[in-house]
Amino acid sequence: MEPAMAAAATRDPEVRASEQDTFGFPHLPYQCQMQFMACVYETLDLGGIGILESPTGTGKTLSLLCPSLAWLRRRELSILAEELTPADQESDLWAQHIRTQAQLSAERVWERRREWREQRKSRARRSVALVASDCCCQLRHQQGGPSQALHAGLLAQALTSSGTQQQSKRRHVQPPVAESQENLSLEALYLEPPVTRTQQHSEEAFQQKLQIIFCSRTHSQLAQVLREIKTSQEVPENLAVVTLGARQSLCVHALKSRAKGGQHLNDLCRLATERRAGLVCDLKKSAEAMADVFLSQMMDIEAMAERGRAPVGGGCPYYGSRRALQEADVVLVPYASLVSAETRRKLGLRTEGNVLIFDEAHNLLEAIGESNSVTVTLQQAKCSVEDLEAYGQHYEARLSPKNALQLRQLRQLSLQLHRYMGALEKPCALTVGAFLVALGADHFDLPSLADFLLHTELPRKVRHFAERFALKPGTSSSVYAISDLLKALQFSSTEDRIICEPGTEASLRYLSLDAEARFREILVAARAVLFAGGTLEARELPVDVTRPLRSFSGPHVVPSSHILVRYVTHAGTQPLDFRKDQRSCDQTLAQLRLILTKAASATHGGAVFFFPSYEYLSVIAQTLDGSRLAGRRLFMEQNRRGGQSGGVKNDAATTLQSFASAVREDGSAVLFAVSGASLSEGIDFKDDLCRLVAVIGLPYPNASDLAMLEKMRFLDACAKREQGSLTGRDYYTGKCMKAVNQCVGRSIRHAKDWSAILLLDHRYGQPQIQQKIAGWLRTEATAGTFETAMCELKRFMDSSCPSSQ
Repeated sequence: MEPAMAAAATRDPEVRASEQDTFGFPHLPYQCQMQFMACVYETLDLGGIGILESPTGTGKTLSLLCPSLAWLRRRELSILAEELTPADQESDLWAQHIRTQAQLSAERVWERRREWREQRKSRARRSVALVASDCCCQLRHQQGGPSQALHAGLLAQALTSSGTQQQSKRRHVQPPVAESQENLSLEALYLEPPVTRTQQHSEEAFQQKLQIIFCSRTHSQLAQVLREIKTSQEVPENLAVVTLGARQSLCVHALKSRAKGGQHLNDLCRLATERRAGLVCDLKKSAEAMADVFLSQMMDIEAMAERGRAPVGGGCPYYGSRRALQEADVVLVPYASLVSAETRRKLGLRTEGNVLIFDEAHNLLEAIGESNSVTVTLQQAKCSVEDLEAYGQHYEARLSPKNALQLRQLRQLSLQLHRYMGALEKPCALTVGAFLVALGADHFDLPSLADFLLHTELPRKVRHFAERFALKPGTSSSVYAISDLLKALQFSSTEDRIICEPGTEASLRYLSLDAEARFREILVAARAVLFAGGTLEARELPVDVTRPLRSFSGPHVVPSSHILVRYVTHAGTQPLDFRKDQRSCDQTLAQLRLILTKAASATHGGAVFFFPSYEYLSVIAQTLDGSRLAGRRLFMEQNRRGGQSGGVKNDAATTLQSFASAVREDGSAVLFAVSGASLSEGIDFKDDLCRLVAVIGLPYPNASDLAMLEKMRFLDACAKREQGSLTGRDYYTGKCMKAVNQCVGRSIRHAKDWSAILLLDHRYGQPQIQQKIAGWLRTEATAGTFETAMCELKRFMDSSCPSSQ
C-alpha cells in the first residue's frame, strides 16, 4: 500500500464515498453498478452485514472489488490509528494527545510494513538474478568455459518465470557473477546484503493487520477475481494479494503422484520434509523465498504451482503461501478452506477484525454443511478392523499399557461399526445418543480415543504399516474415516443426526444440522461481512441479526428489449406437468418432444435445455431419433458420477467444447443439460452460445432423502421458536429455485448480450414460485401457453434489435 495516499486519507478519518465516486472502476459504470459499489463501501466503512443481489453478467465481482480496494487504500492507516487509541480518555486535551500519539505509532508501524515489503520485493528480484548466475557458473564448469550468452538467457528466463520483466526494464540488471564467487552457496548469495528486518520484526509489524478475505466456490472463479483486481484503477503498486489453496492444488513434488487422496498427501509431505521413511523434500526450505514472490506479484493457483516447479527460483508454493498469509492485504480463498474450522486453523486464517466477502453466496450453506459432515462406509469399517488387527499383532506388545488398551478399544469400536452397518435393514436417522446406544458404544470414552488418535498419529502409522506390508492396497486410509467420525461425535450437539443407509454399500453419515449457527460465530468478530449473489435471502444466510444489515438488489444492465421471459404453463389447453410422477407419461413426453423441436428450430444460435434429472434426460433422449434435433446437432451432458475423480468435470468440459464448436461451425446447436449439474453453474454461455435457455420442470431435491427431511424438521422446530426464520418448506423450495436461477443465469453475460428464457411447467404460474424467481426476470416475465410463447419467440429471434446488436 502507498503510505502517502493512506496518510492523506488519515487527515480526514471520516472519508466517505461521494455520489459520483467510481472507486477506480476501469470503465464508466452503469447506474446500478454505482449504487452497488456505494452500498459495498458504506458497509465496509460503518461495519456490519451487507447482502447484495445483482444478476449474473452485471459485473458483480468487479463491483465488489473496486470499492473494497478503494476503501482499503483510503482507510487502512486511519483504522490502524483508531485501533491503537485507548477507549478511556479523561479529558478532551488528553484525548487529543492520545490520538496524536496513536497516529504517530500507526505511521511508524506503517513505515515498518512498507520497508519490509520493499525488502521482500528486493530479495525476490535478487534471488532470481543470483540463482541464474549460480546455474550459469555450474554450466560453465560442465561445458569447459564461460558463456555470457547462456547466462543472459538463463537470467531472462528466470525474470520471466518470476513475473518481474517489468521491473527489469526499470532497473539495472547486474552482470554475471565473478569467478571468485562461484563457490558461494545460493543460500549465502540470497542473504547478501544482510536482511535489516528479522522475521520477528515482520510478525510484530503485521500483527492483526487489516485484510480483505475474498471467498468463492472454486479456484477458477478466484483466478477470475485476480484478473478483475488487476483491472481496477485504485490498486496501489504495493498491494499484496495471496491465493490460498490445499496441498493437493499446490504441491509440486513428485510424491504427489503417489498420494491416494488429500490426507495421504499430507502424510507423505510431513514424512518427506522431516526426511523420514526414505522420503526427502527440501522445497519447504524455500518457503520464505516463495513468500517473497507471492507478496510481490499477483498469482493465481496455477501460476503459483508453475513458479514452484521452476528450476530457477522454485520452491514449495503451499508453505510459501502460508508464510505470506499474515502480510497479505487481500486473501483469495475457496469456501472449503474458510468454512472448515480445522482448515482455518492449519492455514492460520484470521477473521477477527477483517473484512469477509462471499461471492456466489448462494452456495455458502451447502459448503458449510458439507464441511461439517462425515461419512463412514461399510467397506471402510471392515478395512479399519483388519488394519488395526494386523497393526496390533505387530506392535501392541511394544506399546504402553494405556496405549495398548486404547488401541484395542478403537479396534472394538470399528468392529461394532462394521457389525451395525452390516445388520441395517432400512434407512434411519438417529440422534447421536441413540446411535451410540444402538451401536453399543455408549460406554466408550470418545474424547479420550480422539485424543489418542491425534497425539499418536495412529491413522498415519496404520496407513504406512498397511502399505509397507501390502495388506489391502488402496484401502489403508480407513482409520482416517474412523478418526474423523470420532472428532465429529466429540463435539456433537443434540441437533446433530446420524443418517444410516443399508445395503451392500451401507454407510453412516454424521450430519450437523446447526452448522450454520456454528459458522455464524466466526463472522461475529469480523469488521464487515458481504454476501453477494444473483438471488439471496437473509434467512438463508448465516447472518448475525444483532448487527446492522444493509441490502441491495439491482436490475440487469441489458435493456428489456434484449430479454424475453415466459412462464410456459400450458400446451394448448393441457397444463404442462413435469412432476416426477406425471412427467414420463406418453402424453407429456409427446408434448415435450414437440416443444423441444419447435423451440430449437426457432432459435438463432445455441439452445440450452435444462432437465430436472439425468434420469429424465435419458428418458427424453430415448424418444428422439439420432443425434440431431430440428436438424441441429444435439449434445447431452453425461452422468459420470460413478467414475474416477475429476471425470464429471472433464466430461462436462468436453461436451461444452463440442457444443461451442457446432454453434460456430453451423450457426446453431442444441444442448441438453441437467439442473444442478456441472453445466448449470459457473459456465459462461455468452452471445451465440446461448440464445435460448429453457428450464423443464422444477428441480426439487429428493423428497425422500433422510438428510433433507431431518434438515427440514430442524428448521421447522427453529421457526416455531424464532418467528420469521426459515421453515423446512422454505428451505426445500429455496434449493429448487436456486437451481432454476442458476440455469437461467448462464445466458445474458454482458450488456450487449440477448437471450430468450422459457420456464416450462404449470407451477411457474403460482405466485409463491414466481416470488422465488430472480427479480430482474420477474419484471419481464408473463405466463401463457406454448403456442403464444412460440409466436413471441420467433418475433424476438427475428427482430431487428437483437440482430443489430
